[in-house]
Amino acid sequence: MLKYYLIEEYRRHLSIARKYSFFIFPLYVIFFTFFGGIFINDVLEIFPYRTFIKIVMISIFIYGFGVGSFEFLGRSFEKFKLVNTSSILPVSNKRNYFYAFMRDAIYYTILFLIPTFAGLCLAMPFSSLKISQISFFTLSILLSMFIGYSSSYFSFSLYFRRKFFYYIFIISILAYLLLSFIFPIFPTAEFQIKKDLVLLLYSVIAVIILVILGYFLTPEEFYEKIKIYKGRLWEYKKIFKDIIFAKDMEDVIRGQIIFKSILTYFFPMIILFIFVKILNLASSKNIYNPLSLSIMLSIFSTVVYSWLTIMDDYGYFSLLPVQGWDLILAHIKAHISIVSIISIPIIIFINLGALIYLIPSFLLFYLNCIYLLSVTAYLAGYRVTSLLFDPEIIMKFSIYSVVPGIVLMISSIGESFFSLISLFITSLFMIILTVFNFKNAKKKWIYF
Repeated sequence: MLKYYLIEEYRRHLSIARKYSFFIFPLYVIFFTFFGGIFINDVLEIFPYRTFIKIVMISIFIYGFGVGSFEFLGRSFEKFKLVNTSSILPVSNKRNYFYAFMRDAIYYTILFLIPTFAGLCLAMPFSSLKISQISFFTLSILLSMFIGYSSSYFSFSLYFRRKFFYYIFIISILAYLLLSFIFPIFPTAEFQIKKDLVLLLYSVIAVIILVILGYFLTPEEFYEKIKIYKGRLWEYKKIFKDIIFAKDMEDVIRGQIIFKSILTYFFPMIILFIFVKILNLASSKNIYNPLSLSIMLSIFSTVVYSWLTIMDDYGYFSLLPVQGWDLILAHIKAHISIVSIISIPIIIFINLGALIYLIPSFLLFYLNCIYLLSVTAYLAGYRVTSLLFDPEIIMKFSIYSVVPGIVLMISSIGESFFSLISLFITSLFMIILTVFNFKNAKKKWIYF
């Protein structure tokens, strides 16, 4: 069964990508880890080794937990998937979801871990890295990913047993991660730092316990309370005027998109800002300020856009008397509305100590947010999922987004006259390009 789960995942990605585009993500991982390996000594001159390792291992844990949660609590309930066969065939529900866990663990480990190892090995001739150091580091990353995978598996079983315990577990994870920055309690980070095999054993035991709990607590039947929402389309139309945008916002409410966005956007931002605080303390200087944090916030806000498009039926929409651009524009409006609800309190909070940055922070946040939306709309159109697997699209998107983003970040951190001029010129360039992208996207995406 596991073989067929892996084949299904491979075919699913090929259905939204070109034949060889499937391998573009591993190539990007190799590219960035190669340059990361070359400049590792420069990084360690800025951040202490212990702090650097904690940040890396906890980030990898969050990645593994996020991947698993997206699968178990989101994509697993799409129609026509093997994981759904347990509801109509004599297949154990527990075993079925265990296969899904193993599939993700194998699939994403191969796509991420092996390229990481390869990229660092390629950097060896240009750095002080040794094969033993790379191997040990890769093992620590592997353990962190599996603790994240197994935690998401366990949380999934709690979600369908009793949601109260699921929320308690999520809060506990957040508290544990916060304490891990203060105390040496994150096992994989301490294993990498101390090279103690007992900590390796603790990490393996943690994975085994979480997987066993996830397996036995997975219910044989899923009983979701059916919520009946009263249709409010015409009420929303009176508020938003645009009927398509009104329908989009009604779907946002019915699909609990704001709640999902808080889980996938707000909580990661809290952890991110804690990272930033620790980085500032570790380096004895302000590496980031409210302006740069607002830019980072706008970059991560693109996660919200995927919730608005990932479950849409493109074939059905193509039969309606609407253009592709009509729905793209509606999603953009909905995205900005949701992101504003979540982000405005965060931006105000990070500016409490320096209110002079408040208005510039809002301006930079919305500038970069709308700019990234315009790039996505122009390059990927309505099917945003194609962006991650099309080499041509992802290359253009990287050039469009990474270059201005880096300039904005660097300019926002500096306080010199040159930084101010650089920030102004980059912002002006982004505004011009945003107008160009929206204008041409409207012409390009008439159809789906």
